Amino acid sequence: MKFVSTIIVLALPGVIVGSSLSLKHPLEDHQSWDLHVSRELIAVGEATIEGDINLRRLVEETTDASPPKDEASAENAENSDMPYTIKHKKPKKHIPFAGGDTTHGMMIDAGSQGTRLHIYEWDKRFLLDEDDLLQVSHGKKLSYPTSNNRWTDKYTPGLDVFGYHKNPEKLEKAVGEYLGALLDFAKEVLKDKEDEWHTYPIYLKATGGLRTLAQPERVRLMDCVRDLFNNKTYNPFAFEDERARVISGEEEAIYGWVGVNFAKGVLIDQSEGTGLGNNPQLTYGMLEMGGASTQIANFENDGDLMANLFKLQLGGSRHWNVYVHSYLYFGINGAWSRLNSKLHWDALDVNPCLPTGSEVQFESWMHMNEESQFLAKSDPRSTPFSVTMYNNATSYDHKACSDITFTLLRTGTNTDWCDFQMDGNCGFAGIYQPPFPQNNSDINEFVATSNFVDVYKFLQLGDRVPVHEIGQRAEEVCSLSWEDLRDYNDKLQSPIDDDLVLAQFCFRSVFVYQLLRNGWRFGDDYEMTAVDVINGQKMGWALGCMLYEINTLPWNFHPELLMRGPSWYLISLYIILGTFAGSAVGFMCAMRMSKKFNKKVRESKFFQNSALANNSLIRKSLAVPDVSASLKELDHLFDDDEKIADENELLAKRNADLNKGAKYT
Repeated sequence: MKFVSTIIVLALPGVIVGSSLSLKHPLEDHQSWDLHVSRELIAVGEATIEGDINLRRLVEETTDASPPKDEASAENAENSDMPYTIKHKKPKKHIPFAGGDTTHGMMIDAGSQGTRLHIYEWDKRFLLDEDDLLQVSHGKKLSYPTSNNRWTDKYTPGLDVFGYHKNPEKLEKAVGEYLGALLDFAKEVLKDKEDEWHTYPIYLKATGGLRTLAQPERVRLMDCVRDLFNNKTYNPFAFEDERARVISGEEEAIYGWVGVNFAKGVLIDQSEGTGLGNNPQLTYGMLEMGGASTQIANFENDGDLMANLFKLQLGGSRHWNVYVHSYLYFGINGAWSRLNSKLHWDALDVNPCLPTGSEVQFESWMHMNEESQFLAKSDPRSTPFSVTMYNNATSYDHKACSDITFTLLRTGTNTDWCDFQMDGNCGFAGIYQPPFPQNNSDINEFVATSNFVDVYKFLQLGDRVPVHEIGQRAEEVCSLSWEDLRDYNDKLQSPIDDDLVLAQFCFRSVFVYQLLRNGWRFGDDYEMTAVDVINGQKMGWALGCMLYEINTLPWNFHPELLMRGPSWYLISLYIILGTFAGSAVGFMCAMRMSKKFNKKVRESKFFQNSALANNSLIRKSLAVPDVSASLKELDHLFDDDEKIADENELLAKRNADLNKGAKYT
């Protein structure tokens, strides 16, 4: 099958860096591996850091040789694996947890273009005292994945291709082999923690690809996945049936929004407590384009939402009112299929968005009726077909490509009902949408991910560019002939290695522009940011979903593991008792070592008048002769010593005088 050949291709690269790094797993994404290598180099003090620019900036900040200037700085230094400051107390001292202070979890993103597994790490959800309990009850204690996550490359094809299997045994065998390679990757990365595998939760969330399947096929496929993951021989990680399912488009959108704002550092602190999120205007809007669907999510600053509101809560009582929507069949592959199917059933196999002089083989199940309406996938007439699409024009017709691409937005459906119902507040495809910004400011920033990033890289736009420049650059690059476009691609930093995909990139570029400018209606001068990795975190809904899921896991109360120090009362008592004990020992030593001191104490009125003078044990401990001994005899013994001491002192004085008066010639 196709995914077997993908493994062979991915198995070629392999690097061993240092003694602490193992061979790169054939399924691991190159960005994940580079970031992992960078973190290992940081740990051993290497100066040169490769990987994404955000990680390099993080390294420069967290490897500063100067010590923290204050307690807050020291606290932040302890949390240097996070790409931003999180205001929380220092970890309490505790008896070491079994398996370490952190735990892990896996998220399998089963998309239409392929399946990817992410491995995340976070602090164990242990509560050690009453203060921790109060923090949780007030929504002020959250768990969050660190930036030490690892992930695989897209494992193609998507899980939805197995929907055609009708035989349960064949389906289980095919899906088992497909997902087994991803589980092997997790086992390899976590091999040193095998004793804890049974505690690590694993999730499989399917998105647009499976949403396009007929309902019976979706149910049959997800039941197969659940049966496999409940088999402890196949899957050693913690699994519950609810953890494998097809998520809604709205969930995919909100999880993408959570992931972007978490990685940007504007979500965790603002989510603690109760009520509406703090400073919600400073969050980032999110645009995500997958293979089958496209998602948008944004906090509406004035709070005025008439539809498509998702109320998000992370762990506690704080909530966020976010505008979300998912457009099925508006993903990069869904739109491409709709375009070619429409052209084909209009008896036009010429695709003006293909590079001039190129042709591609197109396969689809999409059929249209006499009224140019697409038939449902479950319609008996929706049968697979194959056709060759081509562009034999001598020059690229950008206007023709733009016009046909614009029709895919279906903006005409706005007039059917949405414009009336929502008083003109409609985006495209008849969907309500609040107005989006025409220019940039601190309170209306958006971040685009996934296939938006691929288009930016293909057009060599950098990470941030005005919307109008996307259209201009698309026209420039797509005016190249097929041969010239292949030469252009070879010079890219990350060339596209599949000619079928390369031939689609002119359409993808134009579609991205049409979507931003004439779909969501961002201003021409609005500068859109498109990034795939932020501070070591792979962008996408999987990160946001894991952040949400781990904060629904139960907390475990373990006060017996807390190292409780003595109270201040006990500390004060220990100091007082220690002072008395030390004084007593010093007094006894002085009585035994200094006869002068012994005599003064013995002759003192306090000693003579106290009961200590007649206590034989005390007298013996203090080197005081027995009371029956004659005092004169005792004085004589001490006087002899004193006389000798006085004579020695007088002799020393005379010698000093003689030395002082002597003169040498």
